[in-house]
Amino acid sequence: MAGQEPEDVGRKGGAAEGYMGAHPVSHAGPYYYEPTATAVTDIVVPASRIQWGPVFAGFLIAVATTLLFTGLGIAIGLSASGLGYWIIGFGSLGLFLGSLFAARTAKADVWPAIMHAIVIWAIVLVINVFLTGSIGGNVIAAVFGGGEATAAAPIDVASAVRNVGWYFFGGFLILLAASILGGLAGINPPEHYEETAPRRP
Repeated sequence: MAGQEPEDVGRKGGAAEGYMGAHPVSHAGPYYYEPTATAVTDIVVPASRIQWGPVFAGFLIAVATTLLFTGLGIAIGLSASGLGYWIIGFGSLGLFLGSLFAARTAKADVWPAIMHAIVIWAIVLVINVFLTGSIGGNVIAAVFGGGEATAAAPIDVASAVRNVGWYFFGGFLILLAASILGGLAGINPPEHYEETAPRRP
């Protein structure tokens, strides 16, 4: 058949190549138009969706922000209870900024951004519990700093411990929400481009 292309067209090298130059253009006969040749590039998908460089950088930003505003809270003379709420509030801000930075620099889509945010939050939680104890320690101080025990009104230790648990649980849930929101705000999926070769004259 006059206008039929060879069967191997478009299969060479595994890329979609335009069939070019096989049919001369005739001004009198049927017109053949050469398709546009599209350059096909390989897309490299990382083996792991967690990129530890952005995670570490986001963690540092979160901790630095929290420590900075903790120092401000101490400087303005907040009470133990007030300082506990202050640290949770600005810890949330720090995690928001850290997760945003991590997702942005990792060029993460929705789910990778959320995963980066959760990993940063988990590292902050573990560091606070096992190393610094900053948030947990301030929450305990807030619970036990309400007043001194007296013979008439002794401190209910069991109730105080339960309060510590609730403060800790609620505080870190707030931090988790702030971290995830920061990751979502930093969504920056990679852009894919297709380069189109100019049509031959």
